Amino acid sequence: MVLEESLETESPDTAGPLDAADILARVRALRPALQARGEEIDALRRIPDDLVEALRHTGVLRMMAPRAWGGPELSPVEANVVLEELALGNAAVAWCAMIQMDGGLYGGWLQREAARQVLPRLDMGMSNVIRPQGRARRVDGGVVASGRWTFASGCLHADWFAGGCLLVGDDGETLLQGEAGQPLHRMVLVRREQLRIHDTWHTTGLRGTGSHDVEIEALFVPDRHLFSFDAPVLDGPYYRWPAILCSKMPGVALGIARSAVETTQAALRARGEAAPQLGLALADARTLYAAARAYVHDTLETLWSRLCRGEQPNEQERADVVLARAHAFQASRSAVQLMYDALGASAIYARQSPLDRHLRDINTACQHVMAQRKAQQAAGLLLLGVPGESFGFL
Repeated sequence: MVLEESLETESPDTAGPLDAADILARVRALRPALQARGEEIDALRRIPDDLVEALRHTGVLRMMAPRAWGGPELSPVEANVVLEELALGNAAVAWCAMIQMDGGLYGGWLQREAARQVLPRLDMGMSNVIRPQGRARRVDGGVVASGRWTFASGCLHADWFAGGCLLVGDDGETLLQGEAGQPLHRMVLVRREQLRIHDTWHTTGLRGTGSHDVEIEALFVPDRHLFSFDAPVLDGPYYRWPAILCSKMPGVALGIARSAVETTQAALRARGEAAPQLGLALADARTLYAAARAYVHDTLETLWSRLCRGEQPNEQERADVVLARAHAFQASRSAVQLMYDALGASAIYARQSPLDRHLRDINTACQHVMAQRKAQQAAGLLLLGVPGESFGFL
């Protein structure tokens, strides 16, 4: 089933359909402003309002919006390329965009009228946490939901928040189960102004994401603002395997690594330093970045081709996507550390080099559950025939 009507595709700062090349060009034009305001973004621990609007103008937030709505519906590889470019400007901005562009995708699990209400424009952002840290009790016309979600990236400027909940019985505690005995997971959509935001985001890196805790208590959420990943309304490759939600994550890490390599290369050339060990460090870092990028793009192209054919990925393909994603984060961290060391003592001066921020940002990003070694462990077990659904999106 497809939406009978397209959503509004124009906003004051966008005109007409955008494709991958358009969005990439706009992101590149925004890069100098993002680089110049890195300290401000860190100090505010959020993206300034004018940069939020500039981000909307690039079209990044609409990248996964379906063509049925007039959106570009970029492939995972195209989305990763854009996010990598955005991270060259600022990793926190890229991280928020990576999370909030899910809104265009989530609309495909909503009925037409609900989708039009939640996302009347394509360039809207949706902070979201899929983990079921909330509980939702069935009542007439919807649910009464309560929960506190951690790591709600961009919650201070998002238009909506989507939080994972488990359905419970009338006692508010007993978990309801599906036919196979599994807990029933639902995403609840909440307007930003309905959230209580806890100021928790005092972190090593990615400070500008404003990934605070958010909370709702006994909030009525109508049925039209609930959805399950098991029941998409739209058909298409993005709705055939929900784990594809995580496919765009590597772009941010790769952008951090690429920026570290390019920054260090330029600095060493400007200083006239060409010691063999520095050349080797640069060669190793460049190889780590390029190899990780190639692995990500190759696995995502294979996955996308299969989904476009209406097929499900096999175990090897599922494992490769997870391995490539986690490896991109780990390899990027190694590349950034190599460049930080190669730059020497000057790397510690935050106002002279972005390497300090890169090191903090990539280490923070690597703490994400999908970037940790446990993700690679789960993929390895899948290759041995051990189901990985309990880990999450695998």
